[in-house]
Amino acid sequence: MKPTGEVSAPLPVYIVGLDDNDIESSLAKTKFQRSIESLSHLYPELGEARATVKAFSKGKERKHFEVHVLIRMPKHQVEFREEGWSIEEAFENIGLKIKRLMTKPRDSPSRRRLPARAERAVARF
Repeated sequence: MKPTGEVSAPLPVYIVGLDDNDIESSLAKTKFQRSIESLSHLYPELGEARATVKAFSKGKERKHFEVHVLIRMPKHQVEFREEGWSIEEAFENIGLKIKRLMTKPRDSPSRRRLPARAERAVARF
């Protein structure tokens, strides 16, 4: 393959509700961006990737996080939800789900519809 002279546009990756000052949040942000970059190699026309983070705390120091991820591709969109006490762990699990999306067979023979018995009989004659 020859390298092309095109400059790739930055991927539209949005993370809403994440604290920028926290070290754990910045690690989670880089993990999410890396997993979306690797997904964009498989789906070059990736529309957008958006993660919405909600933090819940009931008067304690610990926070419970809920992460909702929406990835828009040209023909379909994928949603993931993950909960946890650590934002980094939640984004790690989201990254594993995105990796599973990349390794899942696109047209698996078990998912293709086989013609009905009558349709096969008509096609033979």
